[in-house]
Parts: sequence; structure tokens; C-alpha cells
Amino acid sequence: MERRAPLLTEFAPSNAQDWREAALKLLKGKSFAKTMLGTTAEGITLPPIFQRDVLEKLPASDTLPGFDGYLRGTTAAGYTDTKWEVAQEFSADTPEEFNQIAHLALMGGQTALNLRINGASPRSEHPAGEGNGQAQAAGLSLTDLTDLQAAFAEIIPGAISFHFQAGCEGLYLASLFFAWLHEQDTQLTAVKGSFNMDPLAVKAASGTLPNDLADLLDEQAVLAHYCATHAPKLKAVGISTLPYHQAGASAVQELGIALATGACYLRALLARGMTIEDASPQLRFSFAIGPNFFMEIAKLRAARLLWAQVVAAFGGSPTAQKITLHARTGLYNKTRYDPYVNMLRTTTEALSAAIAGIDSLTIGPFDEVCRAADTFSQRIARNAQLILQEECDLTHVLDPAGGSWAVEWLSNEVCEGAWKFFQEIEAVGGIERALKSGFVQSQVAATAASEEQKLKTRRRSLVGTNVYPNVTETPLQAAQAKTTTKQEHPAAQSQPDRYRQQALESAQRSEPANRLPAMITAVSAGASISELSKIIRTPSKTDVDSEVLPNRRLATDYEALRDATHQFAKTTGQRPIICLMHLGPVRRHRARAEFTKAFFEAGGFAVICSEELKRPAEAMRALDASKAGIAVVCGTDAAYAAHFTDYATAIKEKFPDLCLVLAGSPGDHEDAYRSAGMDAFISVHTDNYATNRTFLQTLGVLQGND
Repeated sequence: MERRAPLLTEFAPSNAQDWREAALKLLKGKSFAKTMLGTTAEGITLPPIFQRDVLEKLPASDTLPGFDGYLRGTTAAGYTDTKWEVAQEFSADTPEEFNQIAHLALMGGQTALNLRINGASPRSEHPAGEGNGQAQAAGLSLTDLTDLQAAFAEIIPGAISFHFQAGCEGLYLASLFFAWLHEQDTQLTAVKGSFNMDPLAVKAASGTLPNDLADLLDEQAVLAHYCATHAPKLKAVGISTLPYHQAGASAVQELGIALATGACYLRALLARGMTIEDASPQLRFSFAIGPNFFMEIAKLRAARLLWAQVVAAFGGSPTAQKITLHARTGLYNKTRYDPYVNMLRTTTEALSAAIAGIDSLTIGPFDEVCRAADTFSQRIARNAQLILQEECDLTHVLDPAGGSWAVEWLSNEVCEGAWKFFQEIEAVGGIERALKSGFVQSQVAATAASEEQKLKTRRRSLVGTNVYPNVTETPLQAAQAKTTTKQEHPAAQSQPDRYRQQALESAQRSEPANRLPAMITAVSAGASISELSKIIRTPSKTDVDSEVLPNRRLATDYEALRDATHQFAKTTGQRPIICLMHLGPVRRHRARAEFTKAFFEAGGFAVICSEELKRPAEAMRALDASKAGIAVVCGTDAAYAAHFTDYATAIKEKFPDLCLVLAGSPGDHEDAYRSAGMDAFISVHTDNYATNRTFLQTLGVLQGND
């Protein structure tokens, strides 16, 4: 049988230089660097195209899943052996409500309970308070063992994982949980989950701690030692990057901070008697997932490799070098207006996390920055994970991004940038001092300011906010407040009060090695978390305050404009109006007209378009009919040169208080146009947010200090 020649051999092979020459021809004199290269918030310059030879320059190009620093995953089998945990959060006012929601979620495909604890966790994992669109502290309140019994009623401990967002309260929540497990006669070695005790994240989010950091690290070590000894599938320590992400940190900064926090906690555990082999598996990293699809894949892949290097520097074995990764969709890019777009955002974010390889995942409901998530939004968020697992077959492929020229290159770039930032934090004394000195806050603030400025000048897009706004939408209504009251439960055990008091006194006298068992006994005797905290912690010890990381969302300033126009419409019956006057046939300047309309709709304006204007008198009639306080003349540059001064003069004579705007740059004609009556002009270089805000102030929709 005749052997066929390889396909397409008749075509000459191309190379990077051929492509560049072809691209330059298409650019027609435009700068290659400015047009074809992009710079990310991480300071990484993105090439427009990659070729195979990029892999030859990367140190980890020949790695495999489960080997070689774990860039491609910590296990050789990936998701084919164990799927990532579906670890959705949900709000509940009472333990009974939590139990009801938990049962529905578990029956609906959830595989891990992820508990927000009221007053314990950094604010950034919590849903929004009504109306403010920011992440607020809200979660389940647990007082004593009876509360946990009600919350976990008829839930089988060994069937799912339990993750507590414990913040500074890990030791006390653990005493409740272990008391409940003992009550269920459960083998501790079979229970999976985490307590995520993370005082540095609390400090970053709130600026202070309930006790001295050293004492909190003592508590962390007590819990970690107990888990390592008695419940090795439970992790005591968490490293949450969510407060930093919510403040506007880049992926490189977020990862560098995570490494510094993890190193700090490892040092603390080692100093308190643990070995690196026992201490490292006690850490669980929780990363926020942002909108840059490939960057987020690279960030999580880089996290595995860099954490392995950190643990190796402490003398840890390859097994100890494995990282546990949780991911949660962030809130930084989520919006209150056009909130259903958030469904699409969280879906792409979840996909990037799944492709990168995570152990557990939380997808935020689309309405979490608008109101307490309802049953529908919770179900959609949960089902997005199930579709990725069950319908997309992501669990059947090992490291789907592995070998991609772009992803491998970007992973290496993130590794280098994050390691450099980690070293900068270490150089100022570690993460604790970096927070106290304001170093971390200043670095993150600079990144956030840059990204916000890009948004306001529309060099960064947020769909439904600064581009493609739906100006006629009705904001989501918050659910009617529930009037729930905590039910009274019988005592954990029908023991005399003296037994509870004796147990508390025993916990107070206990040495660190025996402290948690003594606390568990006290909880089983009916002691509350509050009582335990009072006897374990020294009230006089407080942590030194540091600068609070702001809780930002990119859309907040734009949403304030939309709020103002929405209120104006409720009061007057009409949104503030801009009259868009077409100077000449629309077909000749359609792109400019569409740009202008979208430019002002981002500020909440109602843009009324005139017919084609052929003479100034028609402009007068259009303005009379529109009742607009601002008019924008839109046409071609040639039409402006021929007719704009005539129109501007006539308009200003009849409407002297009208704000007259030119769509496009006036160029060399600016002085002449201003003399004729032009008050302002807009172009692609104009600050969109500042202009809309100024014009809303001009019309009295906003006050000067709003």
C-alpha cells in the first residue's frame, strides 16, 4: 500500500518573523508594541502569539502531574481519582435554618459544608448586606453544643467534608465540632475538612485582632497539633487571600502574600514543637478567583510550585510539599446593576479554577453583592460546578492546560513575579510586619488605583457598568427580612452545673498539649464558646492596630452614579436627558454615534437621538422637544469643519445655559469651536466616569460633594 505524504507538505512552513511582517502590513503604520502587546495588572507584558519554542526556555516544561514540584497537580490521577469538593456557602440566621438549607444542598449535589461563622471570619467571604453592595460579616451564630447539634442534625460526619471559616476562633469552634463528633461516636480519622484559623487575614480585613497575635498563634498550634495527632484529614490553619483580592491586589501580589502568610504560620508551628512533616499538611490555602481567565489558571498552578519550594526550604519532604487549594469566585468585579452578568463571570472564573486544579471550590451566587442570596441563585451557583464536573468532563482530563504554550509561559511569569513579591515581604520582616508598616496596603492600593483608573477611562471593561449598560433595568429587590428567633435547646447533657464549672476550671488549668481535650469535655458538659474564651484568653492583651485593607468593588463609583439617576427618575419621572444631535447622515458617523450613546449611558443618562439635521433650525426644534440640559453634536470631522460653528452659535443664542458637547476631538479647531459655544468634547481619551459625574452635577442630579 502506497504511503501518503504528511498533510500540507506542499505549503512552506511559516515562522515568527513571517507572522510579524504580515501583522505589520495590516497595522498600516501603527505601533506594533502599542497595538499588539498588552500589560496586565501584574506588570506582565503579554506577547500576541506563542510558538512551540517557548517551552524550551521554561524550567518546568517536562513535568508531569503528581511529580516535579506539582506544577501540574499534586496527584498523578488528578480529578479522575477524586473530584474537587463542591463547597458552596449559604446564609442562615439560625442553626435550624442552616440544617434545612444544608440538607437541600447536599441532596442537590453539594459535597462539603462550608460554614461562615458570624463574627469569626474575614469579611470578604461573606455575602452583601442589603443595599450596600459590599461584602459584610454575616454567618451562622454558634453559641454552644446544642447549636451545632441543631445545625448538623441527621448529617453523617463521614459522608462529607466540613469547612469552618473560623478566623481567630478555630480552637473554640473545634471544641464544639469534636464534642459533636464524639457524641456521634465517629472515628476522628475518618472526618475530612478544615477549621481555617487565619488571624492574619482577620487583621488585614479589620486592622486589629481580639488578642495578641502570639497568643492566637499559640491557639493555632494547639489545634494543629491535635488535628495532626487525632484527625489528620482535618486541617487547622487557613491562608485566605480574599481580603487582599477584595482590596484590589493583583494575582502576583495575592500569591506572594499567600506564600508569606504560609511561611509565617509554618515558622510559628515549628517554634511550638511541630515537625515540618506534621505542620505543612495542616495548612489550607483559599484563593479568590478573578476575571482574567488565563492569569487565574497560571496563579493556581504557580501556587503549587512555589509552595513546594517554600516547604522544601523548611526541610519538608515531597509529601509535605503538597498544597491544599480552595478557590472562591471573588467579588471585586461583581456588579449590582445588570447582576445576571455575574452568572457569566462566576462561570468563567470557576472554569479557570477547575482547569488549574483545585481541591474544593465555592461559586458565589450572582446576587450576593445585591442581597442575601435566594434559593434560585444558590441552586444556579451550585449547578455551575456540577455541570463542569458532570457535563463538561473536566474530571476526565489531567491538567487540561498543561503544555499550552501561553499557559506554561504565563505560569512561569507569575512564579517569578510572585516569588519576587514574597521576597520583598520577607525583606521587611515577614507578613506581620509588612501589614503593620503598611507595606502590603500601599502595594495593593497602587494596583487598585491603576485598575480603577483604567475602568474609568474605559481601558478596562466591566460589562453592564462602563460598557453595554442596561439603563432601563430595575434593580434587584432585597428579600423581605426574616423574623427568625433562635430556638431554645435543651442542655447538651443533663449534668449539674457544678460539672460544667469543674470542666471549665480544668480547661483553664490545662497545659497546651491537653487544652483542646479539656475544652471538648467542657463543651460536652454544657459550656459555651464565650465561657471558654473568657478563661483561655487574656483580656488585657490586644494586638497593635494596622491599616485596614479597603473592601472594594470596581463598579462602586459607577453604581453611585446609577443610583443617583435612578433616584432622580423616581422623583421626576424621567432620567436625566442628553440630546444626541446628528450632524449629517448617521451612516457616515455611526461608530462615533454608538460610542457617544454608550459613553453617557454608562452614567445613567437617557440619550435621545435626533433625526439627521440639515440646518440649525432643526436643531432648535430637537432641543425643544427633548427638554435636555446637555446636547452632544455628533458627525464627521469634515461636517464639523463645515458646519459646527454655525450650529453652536445658533444653539447658544437660544439656549445659553445649555451644555454643548462635541463628539470627537476638535483637533486644531478647538479654539474656534469653543468661541462658537462648545463647552466640552469627548473622545476615546476622555475620562468616562469623571465626565459623567460632572454632567450629572451640572444637571443637579448629584451635589458637588456627592
